[in-house]
Amino acid sequence: MNSIAMFLSNSLREIVAKHSHALGSDTVEIRLRINSPILIKKVKSSFFLNGYTVSKKDIEDTIANITRNSIHAFEKEIRGGYITMEGGHRVGLGGDCIYEGESFKGFKNITSLNIRIAREYPKCSENYIKYFISSSKNIYNTIIIGPPLSGKTTLIRDLCVLFSDGIKEPSFEGCDITLIDERGEISAVYNGTPQMYVGSRTDVLSYCLKKEGFIMGIRALSPRLIISDELGSKDDFEILQYALKSGVNIIATAHGFSLDDVKKNLYLKEIMNNNFFQRAVILKNNREPCAVREVFDMERNRVVLNDLD
Repeated sequence: MNSIAMFLSNSLREIVAKHSHALGSDTVEIRLRINSPILIKKVKSSFFLNGYTVSKKDIEDTIANITRNSIHAFEKEIRGGYITMEGGHRVGLGGDCIYEGESFKGFKNITSLNIRIAREYPKCSENYIKYFISSSKNIYNTIIIGPPLSGKTTLIRDLCVLFSDGIKEPSFEGCDITLIDERGEISAVYNGTPQMYVGSRTDVLSYCLKKEGFIMGIRALSPRLIISDELGSKDDFEILQYALKSGVNIIATAHGFSLDDVKKNLYLKEIMNNNFFQRAVILKNNREPCAVREVFDMERNRVVLNDLD
C-alpha cells in the first residue's frame, strides 16, 4: 500500500495514511471519483473513507505522479482505458472519451481512477496443476472461465511460471512458452520490464494483438505452449485453429460464470462447438486467488473436479 500511496496526490495520500489501519493485504482496489469520497474495495467488503471528497486536482496530480509528468508516453495504454503503474498495479480510467471516426483515441478529461492492486501468489495454482497435464505428460488445451476479479490473470500467470520452470509433482521438466500479454496485465510490463515473474523459459509479447502474437510466436519462438488472456473476438477461431494445427498447446481465459455463459458469445460458441479445448476450468466468484469451482473434461463430457464450497 505504501508503494501505491506515494503516487497519490498530497491530499489523498494524507487521507489514506490516516486510515492505514483499515487497509490490509486483502485490499484489491482503490477507487477515486471526482466529487466522491475514496472507495476501498476488499476481497469480501467495501467502504468509503468519509470526510474528504476527491477533487479534479487530486485526479490530475495523481495521474501526473503515475506517469511522471509524461502522459504522452502512456498513450497506447490509455487507448486501452488504463495505465500500468510501477509494481504492476493497473489504473482504470473514466472520463470524456475522444474519438476519431470510430477509433477511440483517449480522454479529454479524466474524472475517475480505479487502482487495481497487483499481487503475486506464488504456486497458487499448484493444487490444480494436475488437471492441466495428462498421464502422458501432455498439456491439455484449456480454457479458464471466470467473471471480472475472479483471478483469471493470477491463475494463468502462476501456471505460466510452473510450466516454464518445471514441476516436481506431477513431474514436468518445463517447456518454452510464448505469453501473449495483449494488455500488459499478466506480466505487468512497466517501462519495458515485466514487474511480475512469468518463468525462465517464457517469451513475452506485450501489448501484442492475439492474431499477430500467435503467428509470430509459432513462427519465430517455437513454443510448446501459448498462454493468452481474454478470448472472445472474431479472429480467435482462426488463430486457435492455426496454433492447434501447428502442434502448439494453448491455455487461455474467457469472461463468464459457466460454460453455458461463455457460449452466449457467438465467437466462443463456435470455438467450443469445434472442440478446440480439452478442459474447461471455471473459477469461483469470490476474488480469492486460484479459487477453482469446477474442472470439466470436454473430451469425455464429464466433471473431474467440483468444489461448491
